[in-house]
Amino acid sequence: MIYFCTHFKSEFIFFMKNLFIRNPFERLQKGAVVILCIVLAGTVSSCSSKSESDIDMSDIDFSNIENLYEQPLPVIQKCVQGKWKWYVSVGGESGISYHDNIFVDINSKYYVIEYGDGQQNTIFFEWQRREIFFPFFEDPLYKGKESYLMWNKNANGESLANGWFFESIKNDTLFVLVDTYPRHIYDFPYRLGFVRINEK
Repeated sequence: MIYFCTHFKSEFIFFMKNLFIRNPFERLQKGAVVILCIVLAGTVSSCSSKSESDIDMSDIDFSNIENLYEQPLPVIQKCVQGKWKWYVSVGGESGISYHDNIFVDINSKYYVIEYGDGQQNTIFFEWQRREIFFPFFEDPLYKGKESYLMWNKNANGESLANGWFFESIKNDTLFVLVDTYPRHIYDFPYRLGFVRINEK
């Protein structure tokens, strides 16, 4: 791209210097080169300006995406927003824990955890792109890869100690990877399982 722009600039300057040359055919050739460069520059610019919001999501099955962590942010957001039953936590002090009455409602800027006794915990977050990290081991599938992370904040916007990557979704079961900071904190579960609650 840098070479293309430099070449275009030099061609344009050369054309301007020779704008009033006597040979009309040669002047036409120079003009054609400049016009072609302008058209190509516009094409490259339009391609590079496409954002993740331009993704066609009409054919995506949001209930089944094996490599959810590799998807663009709008796809991840579409998959994870909604109400879920939090049915399992893996890692931390308890190893594996199954839950019967914990629910999670993920919105665009916060999520609400509701416990069996009716208590609720609202946690705000922001989307960040980070390297995927496991506190207990390095999985070669994710080593060196980045994904979008839902990083937790408090009501004042201050960063908290953990966030969620989204690994995959299979038949409306969402698998979540937990990142913690500092990264030597091992008393958090590192993998969670949610089942979507389909409201009628």
